[in-house]
Amino acid sequence: MHQPHPKFKVLAGSSYDELKELPVNADMKDDGSPPYFEIKTADFEGRIVGNIKGFVDQTGEVGTSKYFDRKDRVGTTWSIQVQGRFLKPVTANDVLFGNTFSQPPRMPWGTSAALQFASFIDPTLSHDLTCERPWALSPMISTMPYFRAVHQSPTAPLPAFDPLAEFDEDVSGLFKDSSAVPKALLSTASQRKKYFQNETHRKEVEFTSETVLHVDFAYGYFQFPELCLSLPGGISFDLKKYWCNQPARFVCCERAPGGTGPGKVFFVVQFDIPDLGNHKSSGSPKGSETNSPRKTTPQPITVPGEKALGDDID
Repeated sequence: MHQPHPKFKVLAGSSYDELKELPVNADMKDDGSPPYFEIKTADFEGRIVGNIKGFVDQTGEVGTSKYFDRKDRVGTTWSIQVQGRFLKPVTANDVLFGNTFSQPPRMPWGTSAALQFASFIDPTLSHDLTCERPWALSPMISTMPYFRAVHQSPTAPLPAFDPLAEFDEDVSGLFKDSSAVPKALLSTASQRKKYFQNETHRKEVEFTSETVLHVDFAYGYFQFPELCLSLPGGISFDLKKYWCNQPARFVCCERAPGGTGPGKVFFVVQFDIPDLGNHKSSGSPKGSETNSPRKTTPQPITVPGEKALGDDID
Protein backbone atom coordinates (compact mmCIF):
# COMPACT_ATOMS: atom_id res chain seq x y z
CA MET A 1 0.00 0.00 0.00
CA HIS A 2 1.29 3.45 -0.89
CA GLN A 3 2.54 5.36 2.13
CA PRO A 4 1.83 9.12 2.17
CA HIS A 5 4.86 11.37 1.97
CA PRO A 6 5.88 12.83 5.35
CA LYS A 7 4.81 16.41 5.98
CA PHE A 8 7.44 19.06 6.58
CA LYS A 9 7.61 22.00 8.90
CA VAL A 10 10.32 24.61 8.32
CA LEU A 11 11.13 27.13 11.03
CA ALA A 12 13.45 30.14 11.20
CA GLY A 13 14.60 32.62 13.78
CA SER A 14 17.47 34.36 15.53
CA SER A 15 18.14 31.49 17.96
CA TYR A 16 17.15 27.89 18.70
CA ASP A 17 14.54 29.14 21.15
CA GLU A 18 13.08 31.90 18.96
CA LEU A 19 11.73 30.00 15.96
CA LYS A 20 8.66 30.69 13.87
CA GLU A 21 7.29 29.03 10.79
CA LEU A 22 9.16 29.93 7.60
CA PRO A 23 6.85 30.14 4.57
CA VAL A 24 8.17 27.73 1.92
CA ASN A 25 7.67 28.43 -1.79
CA ALA A 26 6.05 31.71 -0.72
CA ASP A 27 6.08 33.12 -4.26
CA MET A 28 3.27 30.70 -5.12
CA LYS A 29 0.99 32.20 -2.44
CA ASP A 30 -1.38 35.01 -3.37
CA ASP A 31 -2.16 36.40 0.07
CA GLY A 32 -0.22 39.68 -0.17
CA SER A 33 2.41 38.59 2.37
CA PRO A 34 6.11 39.27 1.69
CA PRO A 35 7.97 36.33 0.13
CA TYR A 36 10.53 36.26 2.91
CA PHE A 37 11.00 35.85 6.66
CA GLU A 38 12.50 38.87 8.46
CA ILE A 39 15.05 38.82 11.30
CA LYS A 40 16.29 41.81 13.28
CA THR A 41 18.57 41.56 16.32
CA ALA A 42 21.40 43.62 17.76
CA ASP A 43 23.84 41.57 15.66
CA PHE A 44 22.09 40.85 12.37
CA GLU A 45 19.19 42.02 10.23
CA GLY A 46 18.02 40.22 7.16
CA ARG A 47 15.51 38.24 5.19
CA ILE A 48 15.29 34.49 4.64
CA VAL A 49 13.56 32.63 1.83
CA GLY A 50 13.02 28.88 1.71
CA ASN A 51 12.25 27.03 -1.52
CA ILE A 52 11.81 23.26 -1.76
CA LYS A 53 10.85 21.37 -4.90
CA GLY A 54 8.30 18.79 -3.79
CA PHE A 55 7.65 20.35 -0.39
CA VAL A 56 4.78 18.64 1.47
CA ASP A 57 3.02 21.15 3.73
CA GLN A 58 0.90 20.41 6.79
CA THR A 59 -2.18 19.87 4.63
CA GLY A 60 -0.40 17.18 2.63
CA GLU A 61 -0.21 19.32 -0.52
CA VAL A 62 2.96 18.94 -2.62
CA GLY A 63 4.25 22.28 -3.92
CA THR A 64 7.11 23.99 -5.72
CA SER A 65 8.36 27.47 -6.65
CA LYS A 66 9.10 29.48 -9.77
CA TYR A 67 12.64 29.65 -8.38
CA PHE A 68 13.27 26.19 -9.84
CA ASP A 69 12.39 27.44 -13.34
CA ARG A 70 15.51 29.63 -13.37
CA LYS A 71 18.15 28.62 -15.89
CA ASP A 72 20.88 29.04 -13.28
CA ARG A 73 19.17 26.62 -10.89
CA VAL A 74 18.64 23.66 -13.19
CA GLY A 75 18.90 20.48 -11.11
CA THR A 76 18.45 22.31 -7.81
CA THR A 77 15.86 20.80 -5.44
CA TRP A 78 16.10 23.10 -2.42
CA SER A 79 17.41 26.49 -1.38
CA ILE A 80 17.93 28.65 1.69
CA GLN A 81 18.40 32.18 0.41
CA VAL A 82 19.46 35.03 2.70
CA GLN A 83 19.88 38.76 2.25
CA GLY A 84 21.18 40.73 5.19
CA ARG A 85 23.99 42.48 7.05
CA PHE A 86 25.90 42.07 10.27
CA LEU A 87 25.37 45.09 12.50
CA LYS A 88 28.61 44.66 14.43
CA PRO A 89 31.96 44.12 12.68
CA VAL A 90 32.99 40.48 12.42
CA THR A 91 35.67 38.91 10.23
CA ALA A 92 34.81 36.49 7.45
CA ASN A 93 36.84 33.89 9.33
CA ASP A 94 34.49 34.08 12.30
CA VAL A 95 31.14 33.79 10.49
CA LEU A 96 30.34 30.07 10.17
CA PHE A 97 27.55 28.23 8.39
CA GLY A 98 26.54 24.61 8.64
CA ASN A 99 24.77 22.11 10.86
CA THR A 100 24.37 21.66 14.58
CA PHE A 101 22.74 18.63 16.17
CA SER A 102 20.90 17.77 19.39
CA GLN A 103 22.61 14.39 19.50
CA PRO A 104 24.99 12.40 17.29
CA PRO A 105 23.25 11.94 13.90
CA ARG A 106 22.52 8.42 12.80
CA MET A 107 24.35 7.61 9.57
CA PRO A 108 23.68 4.69 7.21
CA TRP A 109 26.36 2.11 6.53
CA GLY A 110 28.47 3.00 3.51
CA THR A 111 28.54 6.79 3.91
CA SER A 112 32.04 7.08 5.35
CA ALA A 113 33.82 7.32 2.00
CA ALA A 114 31.33 9.85 0.64
CA LEU A 115 31.63 12.01 3.73
CA GLN A 116 35.41 11.91 3.65
CA PHE A 117 35.14 13.06 0.06
CA ALA A 118 32.94 15.90 1.29
CA SER A 119 35.71 17.07 3.60
CA PHE A 120 38.15 16.86 0.69
CA ILE A 121 35.87 19.07 -1.43
CA ASP A 122 35.52 21.62 1.39
CA PRO A 123 38.89 21.84 3.19
CA THR A 124 37.52 24.54 5.50
CA LEU A 125 34.95 22.15 6.97
CA SER A 126 35.51 21.34 10.64
CA HIS A 127 33.40 19.22 12.97
CA ASP A 128 33.07 17.57 16.35
CA LEU A 129 30.68 14.63 16.58
CA THR A 130 31.76 13.44 20.01
CA CYS A 131 30.72 16.49 22.02
CA GLU A 132 27.34 16.80 23.74
CA ARG A 133 25.96 18.95 20.89
CA PRO A 134 27.68 17.82 17.67
CA TRP A 135 28.37 20.29 14.87
CA ALA A 136 29.78 20.52 11.34
CA LEU A 137 30.62 24.05 10.18
CA SER A 138 32.58 26.00 7.59
CA PRO A 139 33.32 29.69 7.11
CA MET A 140 30.30 31.02 5.25
CA ILE A 141 32.42 32.87 2.70
CA SER A 142 34.18 29.70 1.54
CA THR A 143 31.26 27.25 1.62
CA MET A 144 28.34 29.16 0.06
CA PRO A 145 27.74 28.08 -3.55
CA TYR A 146 26.28 31.50 -4.45
CA PHE A 147 27.55 34.72 -2.88
CA ARG A 148 27.20 38.45 -3.49
CA ALA A 149 28.30 41.46 -1.42
CA VAL A 150 27.48 45.11 -2.07
CA HIS A 151 28.25 48.39 -0.29
CA GLN A 152 25.40 50.35 1.24
CA SER A 153 25.01 53.05 3.88
CA PRO A 154 24.39 51.49 7.29
CA THR A 155 21.52 53.93 7.87
CA ALA A 156 19.72 52.98 4.66
CA PRO A 157 17.14 50.18 4.66
CA LEU A 158 18.05 46.89 3.06
CA PRO A 159 17.74 47.06 -0.73
CA ALA A 160 14.86 45.53 -2.66
CA PHE A 161 15.00 41.75 -2.52
CA ASP A 162 13.61 39.57 -5.28
CA PRO A 163 14.40 35.94 -4.40
CA LEU A 164 13.35 34.82 -7.90
CA ALA A 165 15.83 37.05 -9.71
CA GLU A 166 19.23 35.79 -10.86
CA PHE A 167 22.26 37.42 -9.25
CA ASP A 168 25.90 37.36 -10.27
CA GLU A 169 28.80 36.30 -8.09
CA ASP A 170 30.36 39.51 -6.73
CA VAL A 171 32.75 40.08 -3.83
CA SER A 172 33.67 43.69 -4.60
CA GLY A 173 31.44 44.89 -1.76
CA LEU A 174 33.85 43.29 0.70
CA PHE A 175 36.51 45.85 -0.21
CA LYS A 176 36.28 49.62 0.25
CA ASP A 177 38.20 50.20 -2.98
CA SER A 178 37.33 48.09 -6.01
CA SER A 179 40.98 48.22 -7.07
CA ALA A 180 41.82 46.37 -3.85
CA VAL A 181 39.91 43.25 -4.90
CA PRO A 182 42.54 40.47 -5.28
CA LYS A 183 42.93 39.29 -8.86
CA ALA A 184 42.63 35.72 -7.60
CA LEU A 185 38.97 36.36 -6.76
CA LEU A 186 37.74 37.65 -10.12
CA SER A 187 34.12 36.62 -10.61
CA THR A 188 33.45 32.91 -10.04
CA ALA A 189 32.40 30.94 -6.99
CA SER A 190 35.28 28.49 -7.44
CA GLN A 191 37.81 31.30 -7.35
CA ARG A 192 36.21 32.83 -4.27
CA LYS A 193 36.17 29.52 -2.42
CA LYS A 194 39.76 28.72 -3.29
CA TYR A 195 40.97 32.17 -2.23
CA PHE A 196 39.14 32.09 1.08
CA GLN A 197 40.33 28.61 1.97
CA ASN A 198 43.27 30.59 3.31
CA GLU A 199 42.57 31.65 6.90
CA THR A 200 44.71 34.78 6.54
CA HIS A 201 42.59 35.94 3.61
CA ARG A 202 39.41 35.38 5.62
CA LYS A 203 40.77 37.39 8.53
CA GLU A 204 41.58 40.28 6.20
CA VAL A 205 37.90 40.69 5.27
CA GLU A 206 35.37 42.15 7.67
CA PHE A 207 31.58 42.06 7.45
CA THR A 208 30.16 45.37 8.70
CA SER A 209 26.84 47.20 8.65
CA GLU A 210 27.98 48.70 5.32
CA THR A 211 28.14 45.25 3.70
CA VAL A 212 24.90 43.76 2.41
CA LEU A 213 25.24 40.06 1.64
CA HIS A 214 23.06 37.95 -0.62
CA VAL A 215 23.79 34.23 -0.36
CA ASP A 216 22.02 31.15 -1.64
CA PHE A 217 22.63 27.74 -0.11
CA ALA A 218 21.17 25.67 -2.94
CA TYR A 219 21.79 22.08 -3.99
CA GLY A 220 20.18 19.13 -5.73
CA TYR A 221 21.21 16.15 -3.62
CA PHE A 222 18.02 16.01 -1.57
CA GLN A 223 15.03 14.59 -3.44
CA PHE A 224 11.64 15.69 -2.15
CA PRO A 225 9.09 14.55 -1.16
CA GLU A 226 10.71 11.09 -1.10
CA LEU A 227 13.35 12.21 1.45
CA CYS A 228 16.10 10.57 -0.55
CA LEU A 229 19.73 11.68 -0.56
CA SER A 230 21.34 11.09 -3.96
CA LEU A 231 25.13 11.39 -4.14
CA PRO A 232 27.52 11.38 -7.11
CA GLY A 233 28.30 7.90 -8.36
CA GLY A 234 24.75 6.63 -8.10
CA ILE A 235 24.75 6.29 -4.30
CA SER A 236 21.41 7.05 -2.66
CA PHE A 237 19.93 6.73 0.83
CA ASP A 238 16.37 6.69 2.10
CA LEU A 239 16.74 9.23 4.90
CA LYS A 240 13.45 8.23 6.51
CA LYS A 241 15.19 5.12 7.82
CA TYR A 242 17.87 7.17 9.56
CA TRP A 243 15.91 10.13 10.89
CA CYS A 244 17.01 10.46 14.51
CA ASN A 245 13.90 12.20 15.76
CA GLN A 246 15.77 15.50 15.90
CA PRO A 247 15.50 18.61 13.73
CA ALA A 248 17.86 19.24 10.84
CA ARG A 249 19.34 22.65 11.60
CA PHE A 250 21.19 25.05 9.33
CA VAL A 251 22.92 27.66 11.44
CA CYS A 252 24.82 30.86 10.80
CA CYS A 253 26.88 31.61 13.88
CA GLU A 254 30.02 33.23 15.17
CA ARG A 255 33.09 31.11 15.77
CA ALA A 256 33.26 30.17 19.44
CA PRO A 257 35.93 31.66 21.69
CA GLY A 258 38.96 29.43 21.38
CA GLY A 259 38.69 29.10 17.62
CA THR A 260 36.43 26.11 16.97
CA GLY A 261 32.78 25.21 17.10
CA PRO A 262 29.61 27.28 17.21
CA GLY A 263 29.39 30.45 19.28
CA LYS A 264 26.78 33.20 19.18
CA VAL A 265 23.95 32.39 16.77
CA PHE A 266 22.96 34.91 14.07
CA PHE A 267 20.10 32.94 12.50
CA VAL A 268 18.71 29.42 12.26
CA VAL A 269 16.67 27.53 9.66
CA GLN A 270 15.28 24.27 11.00
CA PHE A 271 13.59 21.35 9.24
CA ASP A 272 11.12 19.31 11.28
CA ILE A 273 9.33 16.19 10.07
CA PRO A 274 6.72 15.38 12.74
CA ASP A 275 5.45 12.37 10.78
CA LEU A 276 8.75 10.57 11.41
CA GLY A 277 8.77 11.22 15.15
CA ASN A 278 7.70 7.67 15.98
CA HIS A 279 9.56 5.88 13.18
CA LYS A 280 10.82 2.51 14.31
CA SER A 281 14.37 3.39 13.25
CA SER A 282 14.47 6.73 15.03
CA GLY A 283 16.89 7.40 17.87
CA SER A 284 16.21 9.03 21.20
CA PRO A 285 12.69 10.21 22.03
CA LYS A 286 11.46 13.76 21.73
CA GLY A 287 13.05 16.10 24.18
CA SER A 288 16.48 14.62 23.48
CA GLU A 289 18.03 18.08 23.77
CA THR A 290 18.73 17.18 27.40
CA ASN A 291 19.65 13.55 26.84
CA SER A 292 23.21 12.28 26.77
CA PRO A 293 24.39 11.43 23.24
CA ARG A 294 24.63 7.84 22.11
CA LYS A 295 28.07 6.38 21.61
CA THR A 296 28.84 6.47 17.91
CA THR A 297 31.88 6.15 15.70
CA PRO A 298 32.93 9.68 14.67
CA GLN A 299 32.88 10.32 10.92
CA PRO A 300 33.26 13.45 8.83
CA ILE A 301 29.74 14.72 8.27
CA THR A 302 27.81 17.27 6.31
CA VAL A 303 24.47 15.50 6.01
CA PRO A 304 21.71 16.63 6.25
CA GLY A 305 23.25 19.87 5.03
CA GLU A 306 25.07 18.33 2.01
CA LYS A 307 27.15 21.45 2.21
CA ALA A 308 30.52 20.19 1.09
CA LEU A 309 29.43 17.79 -1.61
CA GLY A 310 28.72 20.41 -4.28
CA ASP A 311 31.02 23.25 -3.37
CA ASP A 312 32.56 23.52 -6.80
CA ILE A 313 29.29 24.77 -8.29
CA ASP A 314 29.64 28.20 -9.90
